[in-house]
Amino acid sequence: GGANTWRNSIDYPGERAPRRPAVIAQAGYTGQNHFSVTYGDQKVIVRAEDGYAALFTAAKHWGYKFTRPEYHQNARATKLHYTPDTRPGALI
Repeated sequence: GGANTWRNSIDYPGERAPRRPAVIAQAGYTGQNHFSVTYGDQKVIVRAEDGYAALFTAAKHWGYKFTRPEYHQNARATKLHYTPDTRPGALI
């Protein structure tokens, strides 16, 4: 980054591509609701019944206790109004 942000659109050997957020699913949920869950600088997309379930699933994914007050106060679930393309190599 920094002054060289113009380079980001070009692949240079050894430079990491921006990481797409992982897409995970609430256990047993087969519907199509997706939520973007952010906590600090972490982001994950969760297929879940509702925002509460999405936050719970994300906490488990990251290894946090769901009951941790700090997580509750700062984690955010935002419903996506589209279905992310989860095929390998697809852009989200």
